[in-house]
Amino acid sequence: MDPKFNPEVLKIYYFRYMREYRAVAVLWGLLTIVWCILNVVCFIQPQWIGDTEDSDGFGHAGVYAHCFPEEPQFHRYVCNGTFGDFNQILNDPFRASTFFCGVAALLMLICVAALLLFFCFKKTAVFVFCGILELITAVFLFLACVIYPAGWNDTEILKICGPKAGQYTLGECGIRWAYILAILGIFDTGLLATLAFFLASKRARIEIYSTDDTIAKSEINAYSETLSKKSMPIQPQLMVVPGQGDIDGYSDNYSRISGKPMSRNGFQL
Repeated sequence: MDPKFNPEVLKIYYFRYMREYRAVAVLWGLLTIVWCILNVVCFIQPQWIGDTEDSDGFGHAGVYAHCFPEEPQFHRYVCNGTFGDFNQILNDPFRASTFFCGVAALLMLICVAALLLFFCFKKTAVFVFCGILELITAVFLFLACVIYPAGWNDTEILKICGPKAGQYTLGECGIRWAYILAILGIFDTGLLATLAFFLASKRARIEIYSTDDTIAKSEINAYSETLSKKSMPIQPQLMVVPGQGDIDGYSDNYSRISGKPMSRNGFQL
């Protein structure tokens, strides 16, 4: 029989594959939760662009809020704008970026909540559902990052970045960490979506294989018990060394059977 089609060998490959598959799935879930938190942070933080050492003004701005130092205390900033009221946002490109970035954060929150569906629905369907949400999130973040620079010609932004600033031109300002985090999120959510679809396809194959007659649940449980027994530590066995009297008795008996004389030490002559 070919060892590749041996049931025992198939079981070993199956359990090894399942262990690696679950490790990748757990890693995907943890990365999804981490990026959900980072996506919400880059949405609410007004640190997309801001002043530098060369800029004449002071302040920074995000997708919906812009902050200026409070005079005469320049160490304290006052922020204007909220995502709940689009009329307080500076211009239309910033409103569009607020919408796309906010919906992307909301989709990631739904994706994290959907992780609980693994306990009550088919895992393949949950992976596909989360993969679609993450793919839409990547598209929305891309649109938010592309549309956002079109609003840099606003008068409030010109007070920070100087007269040289304009559409897709920062002038004397610089890009802050929240904007960089949003750009990285495009690739991150794209990779997470790809991994979710990959896990869904692999899970479908596992379900087809497990529902086949190749491996039953009773065999899986029996095989698990066998592995646990094989992994038990081996107990040392004690050997009883025969005494001098036993050696002499064995020598006498052997000499009677073979008919050969024995020496005093029990060796044949």
